[in-house]
Amino acid sequence: MIVLLEVSVRIIIMIALGFLLRKLNIIDEHIQKGLSNLLLYAALPMSILASSGYKMTPDLTQAMLVMAVISVVYYAFSLLVMNKISKHVSMNDKKRRVFVTMSVFANTGFLGFPLMSALYGDKGLLLAVVYNMAYNIFMYSVGVHMLSGEVGDYKKMILNPVSMASMVAIIIFISPFQIPELINTPITEIGALTVPLSMIIVGSGLAPIPIRRILVDKSAYLVSFFRLLMWPAIMMLVMFFLPIDTKTKAIAVLMTALPCGSMNVIFSEKYNCEPEFAARTVVQSMLLMSITLPLMILACHFICSAG
Repeated sequence: MIVLLEVSVRIIIMIALGFLLRKLNIIDEHIQKGLSNLLLYAALPMSILASSGYKMTPDLTQAMLVMAVISVVYYAFSLLVMNKISKHVSMNDKKRRVFVTMSVFANTGFLGFPLMSALYGDKGLLLAVVYNMAYNIFMYSVGVHMLSGEVGDYKKMILNPVSMASMVAIIIFISPFQIPELINTPITEIGALTVPLSMIIVGSGLAPIPIRRILVDKSAYLVSFFRLLMWPAIMMLVMFFLPIDTKTKAIAVLMTALPCGSMNVIFSEKYNCEPEFAARTVVQSMLLMSITLPLMILACHFICSAG
């Protein structure tokens, strides 16, 4: 538990640093975009590839298969439930569609990968990669369809840096091939940038947002309730009764407990589907995460271990 608390404090410090650097204009909008591209196209894929060197065992293979099933069931079930709930919420049609996707799709790549890596090492990252594959399948198909009314973007579901690195990592993991040490060392070192870089970017992204407008958005609070509390609580309850290892349980819960994903904003802007509401909700859930996520980490330590 002490280790988990230490990781939580480290993450908060890195987010605070990003916030401060943006407020001091050391990081501006252009640097922010450059850092995000560095994370997306270099650090994050390298971090995923570095995890492929984790030794394959029957237990880990089983954990990956279990995580695949858990994540697919979660997305299918949560989309169905949130679609039903949205019909009883007083919102216009576009806002209702954003409400559904924001409540279901978390920041599993940008935040989930570095967080699971920091908490649980390479095994945590591998299981997060498996979880995120289900995210890609549902976000680029059902998510895009909900926000646009069009057929899902299956090309982007596969041809993005995170998905491609994930597929390569899993192929390497299940094959007898191992990345040579001469190549693996720089891959690992570049991948090590993922955690500090991602948290600094998160903090920097929070700085320019008018806090007052975010704090009075009742619809955003409703999304944050489902995203940060209800779905993680349901996942935790299910994990308590499943006869699987504690680490897999905790990773499933924490990946479900992350704030709203930024892809919701990107697709909302692309399809003109309440992009301002999407942006406010992402930022609000990020702010609330500083309270809810440490609590979820502590709850996982006690409840998932007891199950």
